[in-house]
Amino acid sequence: MVGVKNGRQALAFLSAINFLTGEVLISRYVTPTEEVLDWRSEFSGVTQAIMTSAVASGAAFRNWREARDKLWDFMDDSTVLVGHSLHYDLEVLGISHAKVVDSAILTAETVFPSIPSTKPLTRMWGLKRLAKDLLGLDIQTGSCGHSALEDAHAARDVTIWCIRNPEELKLWAEKARLQEEQRLAPNRKKYGKRKGKLPATQYTRSSQHNTEHYDDYESFQWSELAEELGWPEGYDPWSD
Repeated sequence: MVGVKNGRQALAFLSAINFLTGEVLISRYVTPTEEVLDWRSEFSGVTQAIMTSAVASGAAFRNWREARDKLWDFMDDSTVLVGHSLHYDLEVLGISHAKVVDSAILTAETVFPSIPSTKPLTRMWGLKRLAKDLLGLDIQTGSCGHSALEDAHAARDVTIWCIRNPEELKLWAEKARLQEEQRLAPNRKKYGKRKGKLPATQYTRSSQHNTEHYDDYESFQWSELAEELGWPEGYDPWSD
């Protein structure tokens, strides 16, 4: 993503892979249709020079609409989209899609099982942290920004790991919840001395994650995901 006016984001690169096979479907630059105020190169991996070269060589979609149309070649309304913090991607693509499995939400829901599905989650974990903790993989280590394709594969692998290792996921969640409580303890102690202190749940709200958007998405159980993908009961497609 790159920054445009009014604090909004625009698409600069699109990667999409097949969840079951890992086949790369799309990995291509996207020409911004608005003036870019911040290329965010340390995160996006895109600079003005790189984009200019990609456009000149025909290696970029002409705009985000063309990128969206290409994505629709590989999906329809019944497709289950899998990714990490997908609401950002769907927003810049102008897509409203109900069937979403988001690794950020799935892992956070395991850490905070007592939070009702109608309430915002108080904390989420980044893809880099999840890849390291759950898979033992180091991603986003380059000095030239994130690789969208690497992130797509990592989100897929994290989701697969969660499906295949529910008990290990619970153990990780317990550890993560304890670490979060320890991290917040000084703030609770500090604010607890003030008159009319805020409820403890408000201390855990993260300004880096706007979870309000997640309420628009349909929540899937693992069994429902398997059913949507047409897997027979008990089938493990990654055991072959």
